[in-house]
Amino acid sequence: MNRRNTILWVWAVIIFGGGCTNTRYLTDPASIERQHDMRKHRAGVNVGDVFANTANLFLAIILNTGFEVSQRDRAFKRITFVNESNDSLIMSMVTDIVWKETGYCDIMGIVLPPKTKQKLLVPYPAAYNVYFKTPYSEEEKLEIRTDNKDRIIKLKPGMTQDDTR
Repeated sequence: MNRRNTILWVWAVIIFGGGCTNTRYLTDPASIERQHDMRKHRAGVNVGDVFANTANLFLAIILNTGFEVSQRDRAFKRITFVNESNDSLIMSMVTDIVWKETGYCDIMGIVLPPKTKQKLLVPYPAAYNVYFKTPYSEEEKLEIRTDNKDRIIKLKPGMTQDDTR
């Protein structure tokens, strides 16, 4: 392989591999299945947008008109949780958003080992209450919104507690 092909392959791996979500640290079967369903739905929407834009481009060329990119509203956002503690975190995420009339988009049973991260797909926009704790700490609650610019949420015990105690 020549140098150009190698560079293209490396970029492809970075783009496609770096954007993946996984269910490695999820223990709840319903949450795992919901993540897989959301990923399939998101991929289907993206593929549909690519085909629609390609058809619009060819039509614009044939009719000699202007081409405008069309895109559906974003339905999901990928966020990353990072465990900054030296112990495993046990997490649950609760929301009031319903997924396909089969229940809420809650993500339960996340067991995040020390110094690791978990990428998840979540509805956009949505608000989540994230409950987390280590085996040796009290449960803490963090409220997050998926419509803000933050994509990486760093968690550690004691981060939500007041210093006024």
